[in-house]
This record gives sequence, C-alpha cells and structure tokens, in this order.
Amino acid sequence: MAHQTVYFLGAGASYNFGYPLTNAIMPEILHNLRHGDLFEIVRGRKTDYEREQEVVLLDYINKLYPGIKDIGVNAGQFSDNRHIPNITEVLSFVDHCVFYNLPPHPTVSDKALLNFQYLLNRAVCEVLMDHEDEAYAGNQEQLLNSFMAPILQGNDKATIITTNYDLSIDTALKRKIHANLVDLGIPYRNIADNEITLQPHGAHLKYYKLHGSLNWTRCDLCGYYYINPEGNIAFQVYREQIDSGNTCTCSDELKLKSVLVAPSIVRDIRDSNLLQVWKGAMESIRTADEIVFVGYSLPPEDLAIKSIIVRGLNGRCGKPAPRITVVQWKDDARPNYTNLFGKDINYLSEGLPEYLGI
Repeated sequence: MAHQTVYFLGAGASYNFGYPLTNAIMPEILHNLRHGDLFEIVRGRKTDYEREQEVVLLDYINKLYPGIKDIGVNAGQFSDNRHIPNITEVLSFVDHCVFYNLPPHPTVSDKALLNFQYLLNRAVCEVLMDHEDEAYAGNQEQLLNSFMAPILQGNDKATIITTNYDLSIDTALKRKIHANLVDLGIPYRNIADNEITLQPHGAHLKYYKLHGSLNWTRCDLCGYYYINPEGNIAFQVYREQIDSGNTCTCSDELKLKSVLVAPSIVRDIRDSNLLQVWKGAMESIRTADEIVFVGYSLPPEDLAIKSIIVRGLNGRCGKPAPRITVVQWKDDARPNYTNLFGKDINYLSEGLPEYLGI
C-alpha cells in the first residue's frame, strides 16, 4: 500500500516563497494606504473610485484605532511594527461588530460597517496580489522546487493542506490540475469553458485550501466555484464593471465573490464547498502515515483547524498514529505541538532548508 503523507502548510511556508507573514499584512496595508498605493486592480491605472475607497478605509481604521495615526513611517516601513495591531485582531474586531450589529463608532454602522469589512478583505487581497507579481528572490524558487519535487513524482500518495491564499503551490501543480490529476476537494467550474470539472477518482495527489484562494471565485446563485489554474482571478470581483470576467455562466447580472476566508477568530464558515474541502482534509489526516507541518505554529485561536486535526487523529480505528514532523523557525511553537501530540515528534527548528537538507 502506498505511503500517505500529509503536508500541512501555514503562512510560514509561503514566507519561504516570498509572501508576507500574517503579522506583516496590516503594516503593509497601512503603509500603502498612506501612500495612496493600495487599491489598484489594473496596475498603473488607478481609478478615482479606488482613490476614494482608500480614503474611506483609512478613515475607518483611524476611527477604530486612533492611536495608529501617531505611528510614523521611516524609509517606506513603519518604525516599529510591534505597535500595529495584527490583521487577525482588526478583522476579528470588525467581524464581531458586524455579527452582533454593534457600531464601533457613531459613523461606522449598518452599511458603513459592512463596507469596512468588505474593504478590509479587499485590502488583504491587494497586498497578496502585489506579492504575487514579484519575482523570486535568493533561494526562494529553489526551496519551492525542492519541496515540490518528491510530491510531483507521485510515487506515494500526498495531500497538501494549506491555510494560505497564495498561488505558489498552485503554480507548481498547474499542469496536473489542468489534466485533472489533482483532487481539489470539490467539483468546480472550469474558467475556460464554464463546464463542471469533477473530482478525479483515486487521485494520488490532493490539494486542499482551507481558507480559499486568489484563483477561486464563487457564484451565490448556483453555488459553484470558478477555479483558474493559470493564476489570480480574485481581482475580478473588485472591478466596478460587470461583465463575463466577474459573472457566472448561470447569470450575467450577479457578480461573483472572492473566496478568501479572512484570518478572523469570529468568522463562521458555512459555505458548502469549503465545508467539503475541510472534510476532505480531515479524512486525509485520518488516513495519513505521516503528517508534516510546515510554517504553521498551531496557534491556540485556530480552534476549527485544531478540531479537524484532533478528530482526524482520533478516528483512525486502531491504525497506528502517524509520524509527526514539524518544520518551524525557532522553538516558539514547540509547546503547541507537544501539548497536542506529545513529545514523540520530530521538531525541526531551522525551517524548510533544514527539512530539505539545503
């Protein structure tokens, strides 16, 4: 029987390939807002509406966190990022207010509060799209290729589970996804012809994106996702014009939506497609011979993720426990893992280069 390995990727994994860690997203949003360089769907062609929305979002943030206005900018970077709230805190704060209909400020209520939530989600998307356009630096491409090489060979069964939106792994899997050799956890609409691509039966390679992706969009009418193996399509939902690029084949009037579950501790995942992806991820954990956590710190607030891990491990019906390997920088996350898995784990504290032997 083929060896089954699950690779569980957090933000630290994508950081190896040039993407920001979660704690760097809010500083980038603020920096770009202050320089009028955040919202720009078509690079080099900022619209008046996008300029207006930048002003609105910065005003919302300043009302929620008035002390942020006193934090200076030095050489394009904030002087001390420790004084800037994490994007998870900001999104959770806003999501809490939306969920309970609690205006955090007299002028930020009802439609304005929903707009605040929408603009924050777009801001996260825009920051990641900026990094999507950047070329690899240093040994980033080498790390990605070395990590993906044994997975692409396909000698054993592999599942990649990720909390990230970026397309570094998608790019490496592009040919296999086009050939429908990768189980993405759901049937979806092919962006090329609008036809439904079914999940391949018995696929040796599974790729589950728990929080959505920059190359996914969702139709609220028919419920299907569009998935584009070629690259980012999330930007389409933020364009003002409604056309074939941001509508579904079932309707030319209803705009598609992005599928980016924000890193908030309040947000509730009810989308049936994502629930199916999460179920597939849990089943892969349940049947795995080995689980490799890369760049994921297993933070206490990630209760939903911890739930699928624990339920998967406790539903093995006598199957031996999987080998656990943790790939992290430093030892900060070690207690989170030993609390959940015990001390009999392989904990690597020098990151992906140590794991790959580079």
